[in-house]
Amino acid sequence: MHIKQLGCFVHLAETLNFSRTAESLYITQPTVTHQINTLEDELKLKLFIRTKRKVELTPAGISFYNDIKDILTRTNIAIAKAKNYSKAFESNLSVCYDGNIEVKYLPNILDTCRERYPHVHFYLKIADYKEKRNLFTNYNFDLIFTVKESIEDLSEVGYAELFIGRFVCVVPKDHPLSCKTIIKMAELQDQSLILLDPLKCPSEMARVQKDIQIKCPNATVYFGDSALIAYTMIKGRLGIAVMPNFVCPEDSQLSIIPLDVRNLISYGIAWHKNNERNEIKGFVEITKQIYKTS
Repeated sequence: MHIKQLGCFVHLAETLNFSRTAESLYITQPTVTHQINTLEDELKLKLFIRTKRKVELTPAGISFYNDIKDILTRTNIAIAKAKNYSKAFESNLSVCYDGNIEVKYLPNILDTCRERYPHVHFYLKIADYKEKRNLFTNYNFDLIFTVKESIEDLSEVGYAELFIGRFVCVVPKDHPLSCKTIIKMAELQDQSLILLDPLKCPSEMARVQKDIQIKCPNATVYFGDSALIAYTMIKGRLGIAVMPNFVCPEDSQLSIIPLDVRNLISYGIAWHKNNERNEIKGFVEITKQIYKTS
């Protein structure tokens, strides 16, 4: 069993079409058939059901695909990294973040770091806060942009605060609450509320949302996986959203109004203290300086 076989299997599992798989991989259709037959023989499993009309994954094929696609992706990334090391780069720096507007200065940070550390190869990944924490804890990433609360219980972790976030309401411009300068919790009574998925947001956010639900028992509640989904729901007139201000992009159709709660969220960058590479220290210092001046 080798990478070409696995790559061929994953392509076919996703297309369920031998000719399209052959075109995508720039090989012949008989070669695809040979790769799949060889893989099935090695595994002693039937991965596909093939008839003249269609191709389907067997239950064993579905299970194998779900497990092997991520392994194959990680393998390809590892190969690419190794090739980079063998060419121009002497070091690798991996950074994980949420993909929200709180990292709007990341392009500037990367540009400055590239000039200062031309020998470093950068790897970026977007993940929600739980996945991000797990990847960081397992040393899959050198640095993460994160809320302070999510890493406070970890030992040997450095943290630099970049800004303080506050909770806001996001409402359509023509909503009755859009004229407010601040919205009180009582004013959320009987509203349809859009909250972030508590399983995918920081504990502080989940606590505020739980408090809102307790104090506004008559409110209809929707949950969204991200701020972008929440914005779509707001524009679709499903309700108004409550979220940290640092995940809220500016939108001409919506108003962002502070919510009258005391809860604040520290947002910053974290790293492993026992990783003393100069490029990590430099990345943190550059990040702090860019956020300070911007």
